[in-house]
Amino acid sequence: MDKVLKLENGQYDLIETVSYPNGGASYFYVRDQQAIIIDDGICNYKKDEEPFSYSLITDKQNTYMNKYAKVYRFLKEDMGIINEVITLPCKKEEIPIKYVANREDHADASPLEIDFENNFASVYGRNSLKYLQKEYGILDEQGNNYFLDYLLRTKHGDYAVEENGVTYHHPQQIGLERYRRQLQKQNTCTEWGIKLYRFSSEDCRFENRIEDDIKTFFGENTDEFEENGLLADRPVKLYEHQENTLEEIQKQRAAGINTFLVVFPTASGKSRIVEEDLRIFSRKNTEFHALIMAPNTNIIDDWRQRVKKSLSDLQEQIEICSFAYMMRNYQKYAQEKYNYIVVDDERVIIRTKLEKPSKIKGLALI
Repeated sequence: MDKVLKLENGQYDLIETVSYPNGGASYFYVRDQQAIIIDDGICNYKKDEEPFSYSLITDKQNTYMNKYAKVYRFLKEDMGIINEVITLPCKKEEIPIKYVANREDHADASPLEIDFENNFASVYGRNSLKYLQKEYGILDEQGNNYFLDYLLRTKHGDYAVEENGVTYHHPQQIGLERYRRQLQKQNTCTEWGIKLYRFSSEDCRFENRIEDDIKTFFGENTDEFEENGLLADRPVKLYEHQENTLEEIQKQRAAGINTFLVVFPTASGKSRIVEEDLRIFSRKNTEFHALIMAPNTNIIDDWRQRVKKSLSDLQEQIEICSFAYMMRNYQKYAQEKYNYIVVDDERVIIRTKLEKPSKIKGLALI
């Protein structure tokens, strides 16, 4: 490999080469606070040959993630797309969802995830697990959807954690195409401003070491951590019958409850309830400004038509967007901008007293 990597945004210098027992190698290029890793022959595998230690990959990458603001990784075969990927702007327009993986059958934690959670709790205390958001979804520029094992938000940046067993993540085990998809997911994290740390099954065997890594990567304590997701610090009222829902919402709101979970089967009138409540709320609030979030473009278009038809006088005060758009751009909005928020989804995960995610189809969170 060349000692210099010349790209559209500048020159990157080769500062380190890591060679692997299978004859492959990784080349580490750096420019200012950005690093690019090029893998060559890393997937090469001979029958009956033991794969090399996966920690050779994870340890080195985690070190670079911790040291540099942005870290991208590519196969040597894909060097032609580097310029395109690292210069992608943060697009404001909606990204259509091309593929959504179904994680419903994988809600329970794997043994590796349990190990990580125990190590995380050992460092920060059992209550710290509230800062870890599981199965966090991100979208790439083509609309492909990926899920991260954990997301940790802090005041100085967002971090993702992937618990990687050798069988399903080691490049020698999964082959070129699956490893390429793994890198696409990782580079998408970088585009989102998320630092992705990988912990292998080998890493998790050494409790003291992984706990030291957790403190090094995320901080000595939880002072900078932020609770994740659309968490309401107010009571949530659950309704199951349409007939009295709107009336009950008004009563409960008058009593100080401002967050409501409305549960009905699909096509049973949830959106109509929200429309009427929007109208009532706007009359009582002169500074009314609402946000409606939905999972895909079909539901977004449906809401736009509803607002145009039945709430035309409020169109300028109601914004409608996807979850993905708001996740990528929420920093641009003042926390007090919206005084009415709707989360409309056919499947929203809520946490119960059993501390296990529960999936309810056909609901809206107001």
